[in-house]
Amino acid sequence: MALDILTKDKIKVQDQVPDWSQAITEAAQPLLEQDYIEIGYIDAMIDSVKEFGPYIVIAPEIAIAHARPEDNVNKVGLSLLKLNESINFAEDSHYASLIFVLSATDNTSHLNVLQSLAGLLGNKEVVNQLLASKNSDEIIEIIKEND
Repeated sequence: MALDILTKDKIKVQDQVPDWSQAITEAAQPLLEQDYIEIGYIDAMIDSVKEFGPYIVIAPEIAIAHARPEDNVNKVGLSLLKLNESINFAEDSHYASLIFVLSATDNTSHLNVLQSLAGLLGNKEVVNQLLASKNSDEIIEIIKEND
């Protein structure tokens, strides 16, 4: 039930975005608007990918954007941008359509959320259902059925 924090108001479905940094920005907007994170957290996530490469793409079509908690996170949160057209996080590689943003207040408070998310995304059938979903209601239903 750790994925209960991924509520309908933290899920966005869009056709496409111009680039990976915009994907992270769009995915993080619900957390920013609901005061889970500060704008600096979005910058830190983008800077992290610029510095370390597309490590946030954890599997085909799945990215989990995050950064160190520091001062830019107010509470543990999870949001999702589901794109109908994949975005690449590197030169013609590391494509993702499911861009999650995880905010953590320290090094441990988010681990149960991450563990539940990993369990969910480790199921190829669930991932295919999420990729085929058309709106946030469908996504919530898929997660509830499999959490």
